[in-house]
Amino acid sequence: MLEKAKSKDPPSQEDLWSSILNDVRTSSAPRQRIAAKNLIVVGDVSSGKNSVVARLRQKDAASGPDVDEARGCGMEYTYVDVNYEDFDDVFARLGVWILDGDEKYHPLLNYCLSEDNLDSAVAMVMVDLSKPWTALASLQRWLGVLSEHVNALKIDPKKRREMEEKQVKFFQSYSEPSEAAAVAATTNAAAGSSSSGVTTTAADEEKVLLPLGEEVLVQNLGIPIVVVAAKSDAFTQLEKEEDYGEEHFDYIQLHLRRVCLRYGASLVYTSAKDSRNCELLYSYLIHVAYELPFKDAATVVDRDAIFVPIGWDSSKKIALLQEQITTMSADDLFEERIPEPPSKKPAQDQVPVTAEVDQIFLLRQQAHLGIPAASGGLAQTRAGEPPVPRPAANNRSPRSERRSPAAATTGATAASAAAAGGGQSGETVLASFFQSLLQKKPGGAAGRSPAGAGAGGAAGAAGGSGMTDLRAALDKTQPKKP
Repeated sequence: MLEKAKSKDPPSQEDLWSSILNDVRTSSAPRQRIAAKNLIVVGDVSSGKNSVVARLRQKDAASGPDVDEARGCGMEYTYVDVNYEDFDDVFARLGVWILDGDEKYHPLLNYCLSEDNLDSAVAMVMVDLSKPWTALASLQRWLGVLSEHVNALKIDPKKRREMEEKQVKFFQSYSEPSEAAAVAATTNAAAGSSSSGVTTTAADEEKVLLPLGEEVLVQNLGIPIVVVAAKSDAFTQLEKEEDYGEEHFDYIQLHLRRVCLRYGASLVYTSAKDSRNCELLYSYLIHVAYELPFKDAATVVDRDAIFVPIGWDSSKKIALLQEQITTMSADDLFEERIPEPPSKKPAQDQVPVTAEVDQIFLLRQQAHLGIPAASGGLAQTRAGEPPVPRPAANNRSPRSERRSPAAATTGATAASAAAAGGGQSGETVLASFFQSLLQKKPGGAAGRSPAGAGAGGAAGAAGGSGMTDLRAALDKTQPKKP
């Protein structure tokens, strides 16, 4: 009997482990059946797309207002882990597609927004609040890009109508979050999830849906849209530098909410630098993508932490904000009330200074001093180029180098006179040369002894004949006139 009992113990242990594994498999089954979701992020260059996505991925983006780590070209892909409170592990992974800020890359949307996965996509449009004068135009432009792309897809009309009706129902079924509703939804989510992650309660099924108001969901793309106004921390700087007031910020909010209401989109002010509303944005994206419970209420009090969920806003609520604006009309052009500030340029345009060529500068100084320029001292160059000094040729013979100092001095004087008078006639050059000699003679003869005078007279007679020969030689060197 004991042997039979011992033989029965191992099977009981195996049954225990098998039951545990079956329980784990059963509890993890809903996660395996959740359909993949994609987040499409569009916006201008430096609008904060990478910074906000980094915050969603729980990375540190506090080093600057715009963190563009591992930034690609055209389109980037990453993912965000979805953590749900009822699951210890990752509930799902939300694929994130980041389109480049240049509109020429919008054909790349075909890779993430196609006929097959359009019903599982969520669009996130980024707006830069540090440049509020571009916010409205940027929002309208990117919403137009999404609308043009979705309308160009060859979707079955029946499927497109079902997607649009789903967005209308999602807008109409919004209700203020309460603790009781959150507990009921959490209990329902823990009991089991559908293939798309949608949770419904009896209260939701019995709820009476009100018709849409005016200017609501006029442009229905069939996908949820979340408008993220990033860099809201720049409001303080705008107050100091651009003299913005509270009405300016209300005016910006008013126009953004008007556009969001037409597309049935939500509006979230965030700051990746200060981590403002980043956790709220993460929770709301999970709520929109997987329709999981969401507990945060709308807020329009804090100017830099605005949150308007889908289905909360209406034309009447926007009119209440319009009543608070007294110094400007809400119907005025956005560009007139929020103009782009003039660029901070210097009072006078700084003209770049070009350094003058050394030879041209020296020639100009030579002309200013009245010194005639030597015709043979500069080499001819092409048109538009500065003249280049021609190197002096060393034509002196060893015999000439052995001349006396006086002869060398006389030769140098004659050479300089000839060079200085290159552009003058031969008579003028010789007259100047002999005039210089005559001015030196009286000074040189003064104070000499009679003997020295006699010697000087003989030398002068010899010099007279030498000067005649020099003049004849100089006459030969001058070009003859035709």
